Amino acid sequence: MPRVASASASEPVQLPPDFRFPRQARLLNSRDYTRVFDNVEFRAGSRGFLMLARTVDGSRPLPRLGIIVARRHLPRATTRNRFKRAVRESFRHRQHDLPALDVIVLARPGGNTMDNAELFQELDRAWRKLGKQATSRSPAKTG
Repeated sequence: MPRVASASASEPVQLPPDFRFPRQARLLNSRDYTRVFDNVEFRAGSRGFLMLARTVDGSRPLPRLGIIVARRHLPRATTRNRFKRAVRESFRHRQHDLPALDVIVLARPGGNTMDNAELFQELDRAWRKLGKQATSRSPAKTG
């Protein structure tokens, strides 16, 4: 969705609320990350990253995102920051298509060889795969 144009130069340009990355859409503490690592239900990945996800209870309908980038996998700070920005941007645009999942994106060593276009393409493919896995899973198989 395009940015909202402002009537005057003094008004800030704001994105619609759907495409923000609010605090409620983030994994914030180690307990959140541990829950995902201990109960991985879905996986998707590429040569540059791995996504691990688990469903959450019905009290929170939004998906949440956590990102882990090890320095040994992406040694340069600029590369780590580019990777994190790309993951967040991709998540912002796909979050409304995802069911209530907690997702962790782990960087892999091949992530620094992909350009932005390829990284976004792989992220989009992985989001679709996670969404398809989560929605096709029947309630009887959970637990």
